[in-house]
Amino acid sequence: MDRSVVIVCVTVLMSYLLRSKWFKNLILNYENLTHTSSPININTPGFKLTTHVPKQFQNGGSSNLVTFKDTIASLLSYRSYESNHNDRLMSRLQSLSQDRINTLTEIGYTSKIAQVQNSISSNAIVAENIVNHAMNQIDLQKGGFPQEIDSLRRQTITATLPSKGSQVHRVSEALSHLCRDYNSEFNEREIQPLLNYITRIIDTIPHDNSTLIVVPGAGAGYIPYTLSEKYPKCVVDSIELSGLMYMCQDYTLNNEHSMTSITLRPFAQYYSGQLNKDLQNKEIKLDLLPSKKPNNLTHLWGDFLEYEPRSNSFDEIIVVTAYFIDTSANMFEYMDKIQNMTKYLKSSSAKGIHWINVGPLKYGTQPIVQLTVDEISKYIDLQGWKQDQVEIELNGSGYLTNADSLYQGHYGLYKFHTIVT
Repeated sequence: MDRSVVIVCVTVLMSYLLRSKWFKNLILNYENLTHTSSPININTPGFKLTTHVPKQFQNGGSSNLVTFKDTIASLLSYRSYESNHNDRLMSRLQSLSQDRINTLTEIGYTSKIAQVQNSISSNAIVAENIVNHAMNQIDLQKGGFPQEIDSLRRQTITATLPSKGSQVHRVSEALSHLCRDYNSEFNEREIQPLLNYITRIIDTIPHDNSTLIVVPGAGAGYIPYTLSEKYPKCVVDSIELSGLMYMCQDYTLNNEHSMTSITLRPFAQYYSGQLNKDLQNKEIKLDLLPSKKPNNLTHLWGDFLEYEPRSNSFDEIIVVTAYFIDTSANMFEYMDKIQNMTKYLKSSSAKGIHWINVGPLKYGTQPIVQLTVDEISKYIDLQGWKQDQVEIELNGSGYLTNADSLYQGHYGLYKFHTIVT
């Protein structure tokens, strides 16, 4: 074959590959493997890359470079993932007659699908801003990991395909949690009832600068933020395992966006039970965003089961579980972890760990056991723990509930305080 023909073919092939999303991701994944010869952890708060094990997760369970990449890939893939799903709804109309399609256009159905697409694009801007915020913190690091940081930066520029560890289908839920925590109407309905009980119990417990409050499963972070504001002398540790939830939480706790308006349309992608397209695409403003992160609050990305406090010299330790204990495959692991935290009490005169729980018993994740309220109470009694302030609320508490729709999802709440010894 003529050499010039070969050169032309190679040039055309390379031009195609360089424009190919698949090829760019292949190169990026190869770089990830070759550049990461030893595990790189993420030390939070601050998304600090390190080869050291973070102090509060010495036994494992901390976030790492792989989970960081998967999380930002999920957030960056939200736009295309949800847009493709929305486009399929329009494509399905092709199975109908033209008369039907014309009728749907006349009643506003097709324009509704287009309006939802605009909502997806609007939400995607927030998701991408969350990634930019995390990457800005990565960029602030001086020295060390230049190849990894360069690879991460190019990942945010190149449209990425979801990886095996991607949670792109959970991005919409994470963004909705921002509304639940930081929109005043949502917050009043769904968060304040939890906080009213939690703070009422904490107010009965001696608390000062030798008190640690731990909030595992902190979600978007409003509960630990409020507790750190209300109890400024206490040390407050917020722990979240989900990378998506943690990045949302970290985004809200910085003040660079405090002077700007952040809005989301959390129900746009839910077509069932809607009253009209305007309510389906209703904007929710985040009007409760913190203006400044409290100094006594440390928000951590990792596994509560592996968490260790920064010291073992606390007079009191309070563990607050809100919508949390039913998320484990084995609830006993959470109970054992809380009990094991007695070793971080500095005084033998301490009664034990104060455990405050509020939430439903909505089991998932293929649970090994699914205990009733009565069974949990009996288990606590068998351990010899003191249980009080037990409340069963059956009136219902919303959870990401659309108050302007035909479907109104509510949970009953199981509330208790017990001293774990």
